Amino acid sequence: MNETAFLPQPDRDRPLIEACDDLARRLRPSGADGEIDEWSIYDESLRRLVRWAEEGRCFYENLQPLIEGGREHDLTFVEKGAQWLKFTKPSAAGYVVSFDSGAPALEPALPLEYLERLILQNEIFSDNVAFVGVAGTRLQPRIITRQPHVPGDGATRDEIIAMMVERLGFSLLPARFSVGYADSMGFVRSDVAVFDLRPANVVRTSSGVIVPIDAIPVRLDATGREVLGEATR
Repeated sequence: MNETAFLPQPDRDRPLIEACDDLARRLRPSGADGEIDEWSIYDESLRRLVRWAEEGRCFYENLQPLIEGGREHDLTFVEKGAQWLKFTKPSAAGYVVSFDSGAPALEPALPLEYLERLILQNEIFSDNVAFVGVAGTRLQPRIITRQPHVPGDGATRDEIIAMMVERLGFSLLPARFSVGYADSMGFVRSDVAVFDLRPANVVRTSSGVIVPIDAIPVRLDATGREVLGEATR
């Protein structure tokens, strides 16, 4: 039996920007469902996410990933087309970086923030992450995205720095401004920063191209620019 026949098919995927704009009407305070109480914003955002996915016929109820991943995602590899289905952890939407404490800090992302982060990843790294839908259960939903498989080995720290600084014009942040794992690095450029870049998240292809496959980019507001501006002076 072909197991991939039961997986979401690529022809039903949506561009991240399109899905994000559509979902925003449900999740933002000015959306069709009105305000969300700040004390229940996370739970209510997930409930509205599920209802939105059901209405859009992209709720794959009880679909679960096959491979346990890291702290943000679990995975299913689709051999046809060499693609990864990436599932957020149950009742979670990955992380974003906050500067409210005066330094970069990870905090749980809302669904809309997670999709906006992936849009920025596509923009910075010319990635091709697409929105698939919502899986899991109504009480423990998971956002699913699709990302092409990039064969290769983990890039070295020096290769990552060269790619970010020389090719993309970022500046390396001091270690105290990094977030994530012990070997994670952070970079800043104008009003954008990228965190959690490390050898496990960046691939060197057989032709020597350095490709980030997982990172936490953030578009900086005034607070973020001030905090990271101090770091680079």
